[in-house]
Amino acid sequence: MKLPEQIEGIEVYYDGRCGMCCSFHEWINRQPRAFGIEFIPYQAVHAEQVFPGLGTLDPAREMVVRTSEGGIFRGAEAWVWCLYSCANHQTAARRLGGPGLLPVAIHACRVLAANRHALSKVFFRSEDKKVREELHRMEAAECEGEFCVMK
Repeated sequence: MKLPEQIEGIEVYYDGRCGMCCSFHEWINRQPRAFGIEFIPYQAVHAEQVFPGLGTLDPAREMVVRTSEGGIFRGAEAWVWCLYSCANHQTAARRLGGPGLLPVAIHACRVLAANRHALSKVFFRSEDKKVREELHRMEAAECEGEFCVMK
């Protein structure tokens, strides 16, 4: 994955109903900016107007990033772009987007995406005891092709 030295900004299309996604969005927004970033929930009425064809990229399954230069990235690469937008985390984003770590990031992203609603309930809307109970009940995701799904 090649990250440019200079970029005007990115648009991030994410699940506005997912606690994990919203927490990530909030964390990114608290970081010093290297370039502009705009978060748009894919469920927003204007999302398809801003990005015609967004629905064909299945944003309900994976986060989507569109760069000011017109590049489109999904899943782990989209997460790397978000991290790259943070002035203090660009080096980490370059490493994570490199050939050695990108396959690991892709696998981790698929597992997280497959479990994001359960993880949101556990980590972003529950007490510690409920968190422990849910973690013990979680099943491993089955990965087929590009996506992981619950058994």
